[in-house]
Amino acid sequence: MLRRELLLAWRRRGDIAMPVLYAVLVTVLFPFALGPEDTLLQRIAGGIVLVTVLLAMLLTLDAMFTSDIEDGSLEQLVLSPQPLALLLGMKILAHWLTSALPLIVIAPLLAAMLHLPGPVIPVLLLALLLATPLLSLLGAILVALTAGTRRSGMLLALMLLPLCMPAVIFAAGAVAAAQQGLPWLAPISWLAAILVLAIAFAPLACAGALRIALDA
Repeated sequence: MLRRELLLAWRRRGDIAMPVLYAVLVTVLFPFALGPEDTLLQRIAGGIVLVTVLLAMLLTLDAMFTSDIEDGSLEQLVLSPQPLALLLGMKILAHWLTSALPLIVIAPLLAAMLHLPGPVIPVLLLALLLATPLLSLLGAILVALTAGTRRSGMLLALMLLPLCMPAVIFAAGAVAAAQQGLPWLAPISWLAAILVLAIAFAPLACAGALRIALDA
């Protein structure tokens, strides 16, 4: 399943580049809008990169099950003898690898554009490594609930953004603490704990939501 999803994503390479281009364009616009003052940009750089990456991932969540619904393979996935939660977990992993990982790779460039101090960038990357899988896992549940619904993108964003707040708060808190020279492991630990719970329960919830959506 993972190999299949990665192969399909490679055939649609333009979809992988779209969130990256969006993140770069949004980050470039902030210095023009706020001015070139280094102190101001450094203070908000971590939050800008975090929010930009999370919003860029929203562009790809709506399409997580779209192709499977169109070609009828989603019903075959549900009827498969393999555990549905495990198969969906591989789809979620493939989504993270193709949408979030490229954004994490360019995150140091985005941070440098906003003059984020170099010692803080590793903390930012660690926060993104924990926050982005959480967004994919939570988003998969909501995407499964809205599977087959027309124009579900706005509905998905409205439902998902409140659920993303804890991840944004803890990730931004860790980056802000690192910038101020304070201990930053506590918010990272909370973020990791939430991610562990999501990894354990989100694929099961996604499988149940998908069955409900298909039965409806």
